Formats: sequence, C-alpha cells, structure tokens
Amino acid sequence: QRIHFVSGLPRAGSTLLAALLRQNPRFHAGMSGPVAGLVGSLLGEMSGRNEFSVFIDDAQRQRVLRGVIENCYADTPTEVVFDTSRAWCARMAVLKTLYPEAKVIACVRHMPWIIDSLERLIRANAFQPSSIFNYTPGGTVYSRAEGVASGEGMVGYAYNALKEAFFGEDSANLMLLQYETL
Repeated sequence: QRIHFVSGLPRAGSTLLAALLRQNPRFHAGMSGPVAGLVGSLLGEMSGRNEFSVFIDDAQRQRVLRGVIENCYADTPTEVVFDTSRAWCARMAVLKTLYPEAKVIACVRHMPWIIDSLERLIRANAFQPSSIFNYTPGGTVYSRAEGVASGEGMVGYAYNALKEAFFGEDSANLMLLQYETL
C-alpha cells in the first residue's frame, strides 16, 4: 500500500480533491483525519520533553511513526491512500524520511477568497457561533480576518507551513494544486 498526503490551505479544495480521488476504486481519500495529530503528539512524547526519551533512538521513533500511519489504514483495501491534514506541510522532513517516494499535494487558493469563504460560512450560520473562533459570538469581519490570518490562526498557520514546504529542502516532494483547476 502506497501513501501520499494532502495538505495546503483551508477552504482550498482538499475535500473536493478527496471526492475526485475516491472515484478511482484503487484510491482511499477523505477529509482531514487524526493521523497528523497522532504523529505530532508522538513526536512530542518521544522528545526531550519526556524524561524517558533517552531510551528511544531515531530508528525507533521512525518505526513508531510509520507504524501509527500504516496501522490507521491497515483495514483499508486500496492500493493508494491519501491522508489529509493542513499540518503535513510542516512535517515535510518527517514524511521524506518515513516515505521517500510519497508526495504532498498542497491545495492552494488566493488568500482573499479563503477569507471570504470563511466569512460566508460564519454569516450563513449567524445563530451558531463557530469553533473557528472558540464559539465567541460577535466580532467583526475585520477581527475575524485578523484572527484566522495570524500565525496561530487557521489560515496563517497553514500558509506558513505551506511556505516552509515550498521553500524547504524537501520541496521536490510537494505538488501545488490550485483550487480553480479542480
């Protein structure tokens, strides 16, 4: 079973891409799932933050991470798996080491259209405060745009991770896919 990764910017077509990929019965693709979060948590727990990390070498770390990724899809009967998370662009070195042949497909879209798409969601659900803003009612279109575009925000983090992947040394494993081409 081969694995590839879908990442990039929010509201830039990763869900649509997954639907298109699923039309091929050899492929498994879906919305963002837990795998990248598990990898991030395990990296943290196997780091110097944990006093027992001295008993784990890099080869063991790699086997643990590969085991988690592969076991999450062990029951998936397809030849190719596409795992989706905005975090993958920030983990290019890890992915390159674990899966040297894997590609990261990064969905991209013009930033103003992403912010507009998010704002339309907020306005369409005016009576249900969004988890994007910690369920806080109120704010303005400007404060919401600033929040999501900040480095810790939903869009800003993904954009910074995308830049790191694009300009980093593992960029040969990155493929950009424009929303408009979907």
